[in-house]
Amino acid sequence: MSEWWQPIKVCAGGTQAFRENAPSLLPIEPKEDEAAWRRRVSHAVLSPFLTRIADQAAGLICRKPVTLQPREEGGEVDEYWTEFIKDIDGYGTDLDAFSRRVVLNSLLMGHSAVLVDFPSTEAAPNLAVERQMGLRPYFLEVRSDQILGWRKDGDSPLAQVNQVRINEYVTEPLGAFGDRVVRQIRVLEQGKWATWRKGDDGWALHEEGTTSLPFIPLAVTYSGKMGELMSKPPLLPISNLNILHAQRQADQQFALHVSAMPILVLKAWDDTDNEIALSANSALLMSAEGDAKYVEPASQSFQAQQDFITELENQMRNLGISTLFSQTYVGETAEAKAMDRSDSDSMLSVVAQDLEKCLQNAIDMAGAYVGRETPLVSVARDFDLQKLDGPQVAQYLSMWTQGAISHELLLDMLQRGEILPDIDIDAEIELIESNKLNDMDLAAAGGNLSEEELQPPQESSGEEEEETNAVRQLSTERLRRLAEEDDSDEGSN
Repeated sequence: MSEWWQPIKVCAGGTQAFRENAPSLLPIEPKEDEAAWRRRVSHAVLSPFLTRIADQAAGLICRKPVTLQPREEGGEVDEYWTEFIKDIDGYGTDLDAFSRRVVLNSLLMGHSAVLVDFPSTEAAPNLAVERQMGLRPYFLEVRSDQILGWRKDGDSPLAQVNQVRINEYVTEPLGAFGDRVVRQIRVLEQGKWATWRKGDDGWALHEEGTTSLPFIPLAVTYSGKMGELMSKPPLLPISNLNILHAQRQADQQFALHVSAMPILVLKAWDDTDNEIALSANSALLMSAEGDAKYVEPASQSFQAQQDFITELENQMRNLGISTLFSQTYVGETAEAKAMDRSDSDSMLSVVAQDLEKCLQNAIDMAGAYVGRETPLVSVARDFDLQKLDGPQVAQYLSMWTQGAISHELLLDMLQRGEILPDIDIDAEIELIESNKLNDMDLAAAGGNLSEEELQPPQESSGEEEEETNAVRQLSTERLRRLAEEDDSDEGSN
């Protein structure tokens, strides 16, 4: 997998990473001196095509907040979890921002993991004391290239992972004001953990401890799964094209730099002892057979190079997610747009579903630490960014008034088009029907209210309020009977 990660890391590192890998990506040409090669490398720039695609894909997946739902219908989510997702990692990062970071690394590297850890302080005697101390689990993001290796109980696909080795760097104080970065290997096993550090005599055990969980608290999300903790980056073809684009662009830029300074050619010029002054205030005295001219490369070669660069950009656009690029709407049917979106939407849906599973596993592991029932985690799978415009809204309203679509469908389409917020459509329709019924009752009673009835009610005692409510209930029932009688009279006529 490390070979697949290399072009991804170069593209994710940007221009600096591309220049650092110039000996292999932009090698020195035959008979090119090192100084000229370094100048050529210093002008090279890597365009952020891959990172832009990954960022926008992660934004599409996480464009709506991650929600928590009760496990039982009609239940409520424990307030502990609503507060927990506001600071998921102990640094003030909420669940939405953390999820976006995890899925971004998953899209780039093929998979990413979440380590559910617990403060390694003195063990509390019981769960009640642990809660009083304010101890809580927290999430740590583990990139795929940090996982050095793992072991399973057997060769069976159903065998559990019983060991995971993670490469990490920690900061320790050095002297009065300094810090130093130390590399260590964290070894996770079922019910225990350990850290190893390399010293003068090789690797040695640094710390170890136990956990209250009988499994390894590591949740993994994949975007291109090939096996247990193994994957292939789905954006690998785009990263290769991105690097090729930077190479050809560097060649084009260097060629333009050279061709911008044409070469002066002198014919039958014998005076090689003196320097030639090239300015509007100087001239060259040449013989009758002499001539002077500038030599420059043909412009067709630059156009061919530019056409190739443009073709690479088109290939990256076609391989990427169609909605992340500026699309050509002229002569493109709605069916063609839907077909163009189908592959990208299906890929995003798979990644979103796996992210939801990963977050659910992580929340369940945190619940196992604190002994609380966990809610259900939900990641939205609506990736359509196309909002309804004014004419489209007017068309839907016209269809509803003509009876071509139902009221439920109208509100649902307005909600999908992000015209209406997330509302309960059934409750909204019930409220509208209730208001209509009240208006009918008012019309059957004789029309408008008097000015005295429009005045705000004055404070009254409890008995007066009960009498008023009773009278109001009787009046409402009488108005409904009158409306039913009117309907029956119209039917008989």
